[in-house]
Amino acid sequence: MTEDTVTLQSSGGPPARAPGWRVWADLALRRPRLLLVLLVLLGSLPGLLTMPPLDRDEARFAQATTQMVESGDYISIHFQGEPRNKKPAGIHWLQAASVWLFGDAEAHEIWAYRLPSLAGAILAVLVTFSLGQTLVGRRQGILAAALLGGCIIVAVEGFYAKTDAVLLFSVVSAQLALARCWMARDQVAKPELGTALAFWAAVGLGILVKGPINPLVIGFTVLALGFSARRWRWMAPLRPLIGVPVMLAIAAPWFVAITLRDSEFLIRAANEDLIPKLLRGVESHGAPPGTYLVAHLLAFWPAALFTIPALIAAWLSRRRVDALPFVLAWLIPSWLMFELVPTKLVHYTLPAYPALALMVAWAVFSGSAWLKGRLAKAFALLTFLGGLVLAVGVVYLPIAFDEPGAIGPAVVAAILVVAAAWGAGWFAWRAQPLRALVWGIPMTVLVAASGLGLYAPKLQFLWLSPRLVETYEQLKPADAPPLASAGYHEPSLVFLAGQETELLSAPAAADYLAKHPKALVAVTGREAESFLAAARAQGIDPVARGDLEGVNYSKARREVITLYGRDR
Repeated sequence: MTEDTVTLQSSGGPPARAPGWRVWADLALRRPRLLLVLLVLLGSLPGLLTMPPLDRDEARFAQATTQMVESGDYISIHFQGEPRNKKPAGIHWLQAASVWLFGDAEAHEIWAYRLPSLAGAILAVLVTFSLGQTLVGRRQGILAAALLGGCIIVAVEGFYAKTDAVLLFSVVSAQLALARCWMARDQVAKPELGTALAFWAAVGLGILVKGPINPLVIGFTVLALGFSARRWRWMAPLRPLIGVPVMLAIAAPWFVAITLRDSEFLIRAANEDLIPKLLRGVESHGAPPGTYLVAHLLAFWPAALFTIPALIAAWLSRRRVDALPFVLAWLIPSWLMFELVPTKLVHYTLPAYPALALMVAWAVFSGSAWLKGRLAKAFALLTFLGGLVLAVGVVYLPIAFDEPGAIGPAVVAAILVVAAAWGAGWFAWRAQPLRALVWGIPMTVLVAASGLGLYAPKLQFLWLSPRLVETYEQLKPADAPPLASAGYHEPSLVFLAGQETELLSAPAAADYLAKHPKALVAVTGREAESFLAAARAQGIDPVARGDLEGVNYSKARREVITLYGRDR
């Protein structure tokens, strides 16, 4: 037995020569689901509770949900007065239920809107464990699920109030049912009706949450498996004649309702959201193919230490290991699809990450030499360098932007980053991939917890909307009209200040101030000259009541925002 195979033994834990690993191994083997839930909670819960509303997607989703709750209209999706013809209503319904059960829409507290994402991340990780048991074994399933639950991107998506964590759960659930059919294709006993119902229900949920992404990932997997194996009857246990009506019962009612209300909805959704993303980079999110391969080195760390070597090992072993064709059929076509689409955001590839985790877990426990050779050592060196660069950047930011309150948390986060990177990199360099991952997973979760829970909230220069609303509440006179803003139009401002917030041009903001003597108007430095000229043309001499400065991270630029009122 090699030193790197001392943990997660099915017979009950590591041998005596590795006592420091006993607690983790025992917990993983005896209470794997408890360990996995704790991993996700530790990584995501600090951010859920402490991070302010994030621009732009999270704040848009949350505000649209707020308007659903306040209006009682759960069919149409609006941000202020504008229709949001982009995504189906599934995530808004889940958020509305969460707010109804745990929060208050009038309080503008973002944490209640984030709970469905946390639940989606936890369930996705637990289903990945079941999927790993089905495909490659219990130990591998534990490790694969821990790799997914302990990576940076899941820690972020687990607190982020939008669609992707719930979408991940729907994809993994459908793939679990599909995997059971694939693994039973040569057996007499076939999956029962419950597997088929679970598959179609997961597809229906995925459609209701994010439209075509779930069916595309599942469809690519089915096609790749069918053509590679030259067999299709293995899918018969999915029972489409029974299952498709289940899928339609979940997904179709909202689409029918919104089409009856607005016959152009689906056309606009395709023309305004789907098709532009397929043709060009939307909202400055264009990037060349290969971007996701680079991004996953951070987003999927620590498993990213071994993804390329594991992919080579899996490809070479695909004809000998029954599960590998399924994992590769899931991973490769979907990843290529995401790389070829011009619009790119790092979370788009999240539905492929469970396949990556399963592949790495298989390679680790198979003892693949690819995870111990020169390629793995090259990634270890990259980890050493990346850890240092990231740690320096973490400490540099609060110093550069004069945030003394963030320096202490920055030092803590930087130490954890170095410990995570150098510890995992050291084991990888010494050809001990399992120890590299068992070190890297909890350390990465600690990095996420400290970064999201302690460090990032202290970077006040990033949080313009909360600071602006706080300043406005302190300065506004009694009976003041809603806040108006010229130049700074981020959705988080609307979520925090309320639906009535006016997002105006500089001349329109001057008109607003002329019509409302008690108003306060927020104006960016870029719009100040135009605003003041328009106001003075109406005989008004605006007076600066307060100002703040920081960085609008959505546009990557510095902002100076001044609150103007009438000269009394």
